Formats: sequence, C-alpha cells, structure tokens
Amino acid sequence: MEVRALKELVEVNPETIRKNYPYDKIEYIDIKSVGSGYLIETKLIPLSKAPSRARRLIKDGDTILSTVRPNRRSFLYIKKPKSNVVVSTGFAVLRAKEGVDPRYLYYAITDQRFTDYLTLSAKGAAYPAVDTEIIKRGKIPIWPIDIQQKIASILSTYDDLIENNTRRIQILEEMAQLIYREWFVN
Repeated sequence: MEVRALKELVEVNPETIRKNYPYDKIEYIDIKSVGSGYLIETKLIPLSKAPSRARRLIKDGDTILSTVRPNRRSFLYIKKPKSNVVVSTGFAVLRAKEGVDPRYLYYAITDQRFTDYLTLSAKGAAYPAVDTEIIKRGKIPIWPIDIQQKIASILSTYDDLIENNTRRIQILEEMAQLIYREWFVN
C-alpha cells in the first residue's frame, strides 16, 4: 500500500454541458439533494430554466463530492445514472483513472480522514469551500487493483444491504400510514 495524491488517480470534473447538449430537460442534482452516500431527490427541469450551476455531467462509477461545507460530508457514488442527469458545480466530479477501482475510490474519499483534510483546507468562514486544487492534493491509500476490488466488494455489499433495508423501512412506513388512514380517517 502507498499513499498518493488524488491528481494521480482521478480526473476531476471531466465533462460539462456544451452547446450541443441533446436534452431539453435535465434531472438536476444540487447540493441539498445529497447526503452522506445517498440521494434525496433530483429535480426534472427544462434546460432553459436550469440554474447556472447546473453544468457537470456524470457517468456510472463517478463519485460526486460537495466542495461547499465539506464537514457536512455530502457525497455520492453514481450508479447507472439517467443520460440527462446534471449535477451542480458545487460538486467535484471524480472519475477514476485506469488502475483505480471506482468504488474503492469512493470509499477512500469518504473516509473521515479525507473529510478532515478538506475541512481544514476549506477557505471562507461563512461559506467554507474547497477548490479543485485542494481536492487534487488530497491523499488516499492506494493498493494494487485486486485488493482495491476486494475492499470495494466487501464494503459495497454492506452498503447494498443498508440501501435495501432503508427501502423496506420506507415501504413499511407507507403501509402503516395507509392502514392508519383506512382505519381511523376513512
């Protein structure tokens, strides 16, 4: 294992909307729509009405990381996004280079030590933020690709279980509300 700077391991913000963007409507992800590893919502909006910050394009396997208030730990691993998804420029989009497992990268940058580095490096008091250069200078442990894949596989198995249980809880809560309405309201 060695420790390396992100600039050696990722492309940061590799794609943005251009004039030939083929969609009239976008699924927009802004900073308040992302928690620590989960997506709260997207907003379907006409491209013509999109905020000026709606610029960054994402692909399967990218990680988005909020550059604003890094202590809040807003990040998300992107799994099979719709082709019209656009994220705010308040995120850094991290795309793994060859030899780096995308899921491992996600786990490495969401480690509390990386968050602490970003928090200490943030500029501004009322609206602390980090820029691309600060992110690129951040360091993470990097293993040979086969070990990265094993680590990512184990951790993603737990994440998938948590995601499934969260969905089950949501369904059970909705069922309980329907039963309550049926019994006591209707």
